[in-house]
Amino acid sequence: MSLLWSAPLVAQNRHGGAVPAARGVLYHWNVGAGYSYVNMNLSGNPAVSLHGIDTNAVVEFLPRWAATMDASYVRAGRDAASGHSSYVLSVLAGPVFVPVQNENNRFLVRALAGMSLVDSSVRVNDLYYRGWQSRFSWAIGTGIEHNVSRPFAVRFTVDYLRTKFIGPAGTLQPQNGIRVGANLVFRFSDGRATR
Repeated sequence: MSLLWSAPLVAQNRHGGAVPAARGVLYHWNVGAGYSYVNMNLSGNPAVSLHGIDTNAVVEFLPRWAATMDASYVRAGRDAASGHSSYVLSVLAGPVFVPVQNENNRFLVRALAGMSLVDSSVRVNDLYYRGWQSRFSWAIGTGIEHNVSRPFAVRFTVDYLRTKFIGPAGTLQPQNGIRVGANLVFRFSDGRATR
């Protein structure tokens, strides 16, 4: 019983007021949009350059850990041989780890998984067949984020992207690609949680 009466005394600071409760934002989040470039070996052909847009949202739930959702759409010009253009639409999500950071810069590592829709043409003998496949895909990569002004930052990322598409033999085959992104980032909450 005496512990209950002593609790208010312990909760006072040396100036006679109550100790303030822990305060701060539990989650920080931001959104980004910008340019995306993918270099990929579509249907087993030599690498093709695809250009487009990238959007993402990041939720930071610990000082060095976050989760992200990333969507990109990249498109190649019309292929002279087949007469078709190609595109890759990817929607991926996963964890982000920040091993190094200072006041203005953050170095990040991320692993993403989700779905990619690949639309391209496949050469079988002398004929080209066009089709699309939506399959599981994944990416692993790194990036650098630099503060520009209080709510704004720029983020540059490089990912190894793995998707699948139909090969000349008519079976699904993996496609390897490098994806580069440059995003303007807007932060909805500023700074880190404080006590």
